[in-house]
This record gives sequence, C-alpha cells and structure tokens, in this order.
Amino acid sequence: MFRGLLRPGQGFKPFGVYRRVSTKTKSGTPVTGDLERQGAFLGIISQASPKDIEQHKQLGHPITHTIVQRGTENRARATDVLELEIGPLEPGEKPRRFLVQTHPKDPGELGHFLVYHVEERFDLWS
Repeated sequence: MFRGLLRPGQGFKPFGVYRRVSTKTKSGTPVTGDLERQGAFLGIISQASPKDIEQHKQLGHPITHTIVQRGTENRARATDVLELEIGPLEPGEKPRRFLVQTHPKDPGELGHFLVYHVEERFDLWS
C-alpha cells in the first residue's frame, strides 16, 4: 500500500482510459467512431508547470495538466482520452476528460509509475 503525506483531495483518483474506434464505410471512407473504454488506473493529477506548458507548446502539443499513474497496467497511448471518474455527477454535468498529448514516460524505468502530459478538453464527448 502506498503511504504518503497527502491532504484530503490530493490522493489517488480513478481514471478511465478511452480510445477512439475507427471504422470504414461501404465505400472505404474512414470514419472516426465513438470512444471505447480500454481499462482504468489510479493516478494523481496536478497542474502542469509553466516550464512544461511552454516546452510542449513549442513542440506542438499543448498541455494543461500532468497525471502520474501508479503502476504500468492499462497504459494509455498518445491521442487516448483519460476520464476522471469521481462518483455520481449532478444532472447535466459532464466528467472531466483529458487528451493524452505525448507517449507516457516511465521515470527510472522501474515500472512503478507512468507520467502523462495531457490537455483538458471540453469537446471529447461522443
């Protein structure tokens, strides 16, 4: 079990991993489909630092947040969508969704954590 000095609200939260499913029409035209759930993981979310925001903006991948995943199972890929799953929502309220901008990084290459650089988006509902 992970033990640390965290204040209420700063702990691990469940995230769902969603991937777009592409299909083709009868004429062969590719069509982007709906988001399909690929799995879930526990992670901690934080605002991205100004240095990281500027660095990724220059690379053409704007970010707003950093998510650290505990473990390496249910790994998300670049262009996947992460949804913060925090219990029941108010009627009409939509969950927070984040677009993964870069491939996840495994600091130390020990398989304990993965770091995602993501952009919070409000247009990712299918």
